[in-house]
Amino acid sequence: MDGGNLTAEELIPVNISSYESTEAPVPYSMPCWAPDDYLITERFWICVVAGITVSIISIIFNTFIFFVFVTNKQHRRSPNLYLLLLSLFDVFIAFAYIAVMSVRILVNFTSSVFLKSIWVRYMIPMLTVSHIGITSSTFLICFASIERYCITVNNFLVPYLQKHRPILAFIAIMCGVVSKGTIVKEVDIQLNPDCYGELNYWKVVPSSLLYEFPLFNQYWRFYFRNIFTILAPFFILLLVNCLLLFQLREHVLKSKGADHDKQNVKEKKARIRATTKSVVIIVCTYLMSNLLSVIITIWEYIDSASIFSEDWIAFYVLSVDVISLLTIVASSARLPIYAYFQPLLRKEMGQCLGDWCCCISEDNKKLALLDELTIPKTQLISTPDGESPSISSKIEFV
Repeated sequence: MDGGNLTAEELIPVNISSYESTEAPVPYSMPCWAPDDYLITERFWICVVAGITVSIISIIFNTFIFFVFVTNKQHRRSPNLYLLLLSLFDVFIAFAYIAVMSVRILVNFTSSVFLKSIWVRYMIPMLTVSHIGITSSTFLICFASIERYCITVNNFLVPYLQKHRPILAFIAIMCGVVSKGTIVKEVDIQLNPDCYGELNYWKVVPSSLLYEFPLFNQYWRFYFRNIFTILAPFFILLLVNCLLLFQLREHVLKSKGADHDKQNVKEKKARIRATTKSVVIIVCTYLMSNLLSVIITIWEYIDSASIFSEDWIAFYVLSVDVISLLTIVASSARLPIYAYFQPLLRKEMGQCLGDWCCCISEDNKKLALLDELTIPKTQLISTPDGESPSISSKIEFV
């Protein structure tokens, strides 16, 4: 099966930066009733079973992280501001993954016309929001790791980075908005009157903008977007992470020979090392989850024709599904990373959970007390043999 036989619906949502996926309009080539069932079983397990499971975990974990950070003013004024915003974007990304990727595969798996009629109504804006969120999250991680490195080496830029942290966070978000916001105009829903009321009445296709302005398609979508949102952040974070690992090693060696340091100084250094370790692991999860994306992107640069050939199209289709899933896996792993490497934050999370549980139990106690005061007493009528009444025994008011 070659790339031309794949419908635009298969190619666009999974890899919006692919130049080959929008080279020419895709004609109606499938029967009105036929779903896109290429590798549908494998993709169902990846995008629906695994994808929805991991997305729900990510939503729960990152919602909890967001509330822990947002309810503490110290977190909002610290480098954790980046992580606060990151957790918020992770929640949106997980929701969007279910709405766009999982539902799309579910439509093809079940051949549901009703489900597809709902999906096409929100797919384009939801796809745009998800890509904006992914790119913004990437740059938030970049700024967080750069500031963490400067703090670790006591760089002269630390006061500047701390003072302008909200502005830098806003810039990270705008990087996502500017680079991916145009997606809403790059994809369109085409209607086929001959298939009215059937599955292929709606078709996801590249918009006319890409055909009218081929330079926009080639230079903005393919070259700029892939370099700016995939390759550059990946190698920047790879470099910063290597530098952080080197500095951590140096700090560990120095701390072993600095037994004369005061206890409060040791504790401060330990906190810095713990936070640095968590940032390093967060960056590592990002790098591992995006390694396949970088390989695919570089492959498209070197030999874009071969990746859509019959020999490699199956690998390409499954790869873009795995890339999307790995993004959600990385976001769901952040809570365990924070809890494991930062004892103080772990303690705060435990206190937060304890407060929530106490609030729930207190509310239940109040409701129980209110019930006792307002509900009239009842008396169970005993059975003739003196045993406890059964479930069907009559209840009367005294």
